[in-house]
Amino acid sequence: MKRSLRVSQVGEEGLIERIKRSIRTDSGVIRGIGDDCAVLKGPSGRHLLFASDMLVERVHFLRSSPPEKVGWKALAVNVSDIAAMGGLPRHAVVSLGLPPQTPVAWVDRLYRGLRRCARRFGVNLVGGDTNRSDRLVIDVAILGEVEPSRVVYRAGARAGDWLLVTGRLGGAVRSGRHLTFIPRVREARALTQKGRLHAMIDLSDGLSADLSRLCRASGLGALLDASRVPRRRGVSLRAALTEGEDFELLMAAPPREARRLLRWAKWHLRCGLHEIGRVVPRRGGSVLPAGFRHF
Repeated sequence: MKRSLRVSQVGEEGLIERIKRSIRTDSGVIRGIGDDCAVLKGPSGRHLLFASDMLVERVHFLRSSPPEKVGWKALAVNVSDIAAMGGLPRHAVVSLGLPPQTPVAWVDRLYRGLRRCARRFGVNLVGGDTNRSDRLVIDVAILGEVEPSRVVYRAGARAGDWLLVTGRLGGAVRSGRHLTFIPRVREARALTQKGRLHAMIDLSDGLSADLSRLCRASGLGALLDASRVPRRRGVSLRAALTEGEDFELLMAAPPREARRLLRWAKWHLRCGLHEIGRVVPRRGGSVLPAGFRHF
């Protein structure tokens, strides 16, 4: 008897591609499966951004993690997806999978963190669902908006573009920063206003994995300058490339625009903006270490 194919064999990217091939959408969808957000036709000349992210106990947080920080992260990872498209977050729904013995006080504290993040980024919490689960699960879906002239996709990078990244990378889980990071909404809005970006993605699974996604979406490769990859103090290069949970922004911009953005960022972008390499034809790209794998 032939053994059925397992999710672990195809991996996250293979599974998403398999699902994508089976889905058909109508003219209301500008960009569907395969980016940080779906992009939909919206009112008043704006596009709607629609995304969801799930946190699972023992994968993204521990039962001992402060519930307020888990709540913050549950919404912040979704806000980061909106930022990666150049948009503004607006509304979210929160669905919970809860073991029956979960203390109500834990849920109260979780929502304290959700509300804190919602206030910080102007998000309305407007509903959701609850259900029985064997472990804690927090699933958030978010709706945002963006001007058509400022939306940025993963696809769109061009050979010769400079690769730029905000902030510093590595050590997020060890330091606990993966539960308290600040999504780069303000930075993304400023960058899309000040310059022309060809592609952008947020760094959830590590620079290596997410750069590979950006390159695949654009049909190109990349060359990284290891000496330029910005790292947190005490973090190795490999950790900065592979650990993930940084939620910084990686972007590709034409050289002239990149130089201008770097000059502007030096005085106006508190988190910093760093040039780390070039976009090149696929055959000329680097072989990068693997980042976080979901399966």
